Amino acid sequence: YTKAVKEGSNDNNEAIATFQKFLDEQQYSNQSITRYEKIFGEGYVSTGGQTTTTEFVEKLNLKPGERVLDVGCGIGGGDFYMARQFGVSVVGIDLSTNMVHRALETSMKDPSVDVEFEICDATTKEFPDASFDVVYSRDTILHIEDKKALFAKFFRWLKPGGRVLISDYCQGEQKPTDRFKAYIAGRGYHLLSPSQYGKVLESVGFTSVLAEDRTEQFVEVLKDELTRTLAQKQQFVAETSESDFKYIVDGWQAKIVRCGEGDQKWGLFYGKKE
Repeated sequence: YTKAVKEGSNDNNEAIATFQKFLDEQQYSNQSITRYEKIFGEGYVSTGGQTTTTEFVEKLNLKPGERVLDVGCGIGGGDFYMARQFGVSVVGIDLSTNMVHRALETSMKDPSVDVEFEICDATTKEFPDASFDVVYSRDTILHIEDKKALFAKFFRWLKPGGRVLISDYCQGEQKPTDRFKAYIAGRGYHLLSPSQYGKVLESVGFTSVLAEDRTEQFVEVLKDELTRTLAQKQQFVAETSESDFKYIVDGWQAKIVRCGEGDQKWGLFYGKKE
């Protein structure tokens, strides 16, 4: 199957280029991707790696021949899993050049897998209406401010009977602390509470919407990842660096604190297009 890296024709405005540079040089530099893979597992850059992917994908009841769009596909671990395990065709899109290149390198090792990847911005990308059976997105839409406009596109892109499944960082219902405001500003995040998130999905036409607060699960996963990292410090440092090790330990501990204080949440969202 043809794998393609394309630059979207509408993606050349300055704001998108600046954000892409931020992703590639800071949060998802090649060094950062390697660091995240040490935590989440090979092929993954989001919470829980294969474990949460297996759990969440099961909710989609994928059938052979269905077409899946993965928005914010990262380095493609979930896409290879869906294609191999369920016989679906997957299109992965991501704004990070580094991550799509890494996904392509993996795909070249197994050309039989029905996946393709594209460098583009989901907010400006267009697909024909009713192109996909599933839209899937893991811990990505936190970067996008106008979630309603994006969800309206998802709705259009889905066939009747199509499903959307999203996990994402969220914020609590309470007024955020100054420390949390500084964190989300520094990361360029735009967060909603889980209940707000579900209402936005409903507002564009999705039905049977489920908006689940999965923060408790998130914290357990963080603790497991932190424990595993601390136990493997020597190997981790040898394969990355002391500063990478410190970044992960400090970052994961801070996430656990933010969740404990009620500032940070993790949500799982599902909806159908009738």
